[in-house]
Amino acid sequence: MGLSEHARRDAELYAIRRRQPYGIDIDGLRLCVAEDVFPPDLGYSPRRLAAVLRRYTPRRALDMGCGSGYLALVLSKNGAREVWAVDNHPPAIACTTENAARNPPLRVRAVESDLFAAISPGTTFDLIVFNQPFYPSTTRRGVFGMKRDGGRPIIERFFTQARGFITPETVMLMPFSQVAGEENDPGVVAAQLGYTSRIVHRESDGPHAHVIHEIRAPGSRPDADRRGHVLV
Repeated sequence: MGLSEHARRDAELYAIRRRQPYGIDIDGLRLCVAEDVFPPDLGYSPRRLAAVLRRYTPRRALDMGCGSGYLALVLSKNGAREVWAVDNHPPAIACTTENAARNPPLRVRAVESDLFAAISPGTTFDLIVFNQPFYPSTTRRGVFGMKRDGGRPIIERFFTQARGFITPETVMLMPFSQVAGEENDPGVVAAQLGYTSRIVHRESDGPHAHVIHEIRAPGSRPDADRRGHVLV
């Protein structure tokens, strides 16, 4: 995916932002999509991640880059006892908080943070889902909180910081589309940093494949449940 394609995609995102705010019903959840918040009904990743999340039953889960809070609420709905929703974009945190209030009795802990910066050391998660920015924004201001550190830079920072917040049994789920370019593939970056990964969902829309990676810590037990299920 070249720079011109990135710019075209960013223009489409700005057009979507001009239609916000709006409300949607999705997977039994009543959501408000506030202005400048990534919409859960946009693109390949959010709905596919939500479907894959049904395979896992974590006690403590983290929705990194939570946007509207959609995936955090899905985790709570699926039975996770403790769900954190983290984003460095204040409108996303406000939107997540509002959406949690719209969907009782689901509970989500929304935290404004640049990745793990505001999470107390020693906190570990059974599952982390990160619908990361696929590529660096082509604009100075960015859109939906996605800026010029998207793609490989933010993926590398995420994996570097994540080591302090995971166990050998932790599952991390991250999507990827081939249109973003191999250099921005979290599965590739994970392997280069010593993590193990496998593809747990794959589909295509013609020439481009879309996948979801299940990623585990360096040194994770070879006899770990490869489905990634963590019983509540």
